[in-house]
Amino acid sequence: MKLQELKEKIQEYQYLEDTSIIDASVASVIATRLMLGSPIWLMIIGASSGGKSQILRPLALTDEKFMHRVDDLTENTFLSGAKVKKDQDNPSLLHKIGEHGMLIISDLTVLFSKSAESKATILSQFRMIFDGEMTKYSGNSSEPITWKGSLGVLAGSTPSAYAMFEEVSEMGERFIYYRMKEYDPMKATRLALSRTIYGNDLDMKLSALYQEYMKDAMDSYKGEEIVMKEEAIERLIEISSLAEKIRTPVHMDFKNEKIVRIPIPAMPMRVAQQLLAISKGLAVMQNHETGSFELDEEKMLIMDWCCYSLANEEKRAVLKALASVGYGMSLRTSVIADAIGLDTMVTRLILQNLTALSVLKRTGSGDELHWKIQEERDHKTIRRVEGIVDDKVFEDRQMTYEESMSAF
Repeated sequence: MKLQELKEKIQEYQYLEDTSIIDASVASVIATRLMLGSPIWLMIIGASSGGKSQILRPLALTDEKFMHRVDDLTENTFLSGAKVKKDQDNPSLLHKIGEHGMLIISDLTVLFSKSAESKATILSQFRMIFDGEMTKYSGNSSEPITWKGSLGVLAGSTPSAYAMFEEVSEMGERFIYYRMKEYDPMKATRLALSRTIYGNDLDMKLSALYQEYMKDAMDSYKGEEIVMKEEAIERLIEISSLAEKIRTPVHMDFKNEKIVRIPIPAMPMRVAQQLLAISKGLAVMQNHETGSFELDEEKMLIMDWCCYSLANEEKRAVLKALASVGYGMSLRTSVIADAIGLDTMVTRLILQNLTALSVLKRTGSGDELHWKIQEERDHKTIRRVEGIVDDKVFEDRQMTYEESMSAF
């Protein structure tokens, strides 16, 4: 089976306008199965009932020995100190998975419904698992419980994940995101009502399609070394650097009116390594289609979107507005607020956030602040991801940096 056939068959049962989510999810599984690089922890972010689970559940069923689905997490899920009889298996999930596997978490927001202590413990375990080794001490055992291996993760979440992970960002987040793009809800509902299979039957049907495609794609791969072109590597480096900046939250005062600390973004290596692994999964898929591992622009845009998805809705809206004018041109706070539909004070906080991270540059003072994207490469990246071709004309004229300075 080829990729286009897979997408067409899936779209008979699930409404998708942006089918790149299939590419990203399948590439993550393939790269994890073939161990093509760093562990991939990809979170699909979308609205409630937006189709996240309809992707994750079928993928979890493609190979129950390799794919392991969990719907809840506790401090003892990954490694348990519970005593078991000699003829019983250890209840620890990591021991069940073994040295190599993939975890499917339908709704990661369950983690943030836990108590602060439980949440901190589970997040700490996440970091150890990502790094390939976890050790836990239990009063029920005289020896520490350990696990070593490589675990990939595919998870789903609503956009609330942005705020939730900002709370613990200084601990070093391991996930990269794919924000599902908006689609026509009327058409999606119409397709849902026209289906004749539901629930587990639908999951099994879609799972068989994913399984057939992934088997064909992986069978076509003969273990060749996948070498990315230098231009592709440079692009991954650039977008990874931007991604870590735009995902970084800032510390506000108790009234949430002023930034009180200079934010320090995480280094981009972890994001870049995960993107490289997904890229190699996409390369295996590309080779199955064309006989070449070289990624086309459509596949590279998937990498761009994974990085851009690390910014929350509000930051992306601001960046899109500022990228809609030519590089070097600035916009007033009120113009940006009108463009994104938020209050001027709220918009200014978002702009200050991005300025503190050296993504934007600010000129002017008081109510006459002007903003622009600081680096030309970031301006080009955002325009590319957003599909912006022509400069957008706002009601009041665009101002260059020099013009805005002379106005004051």
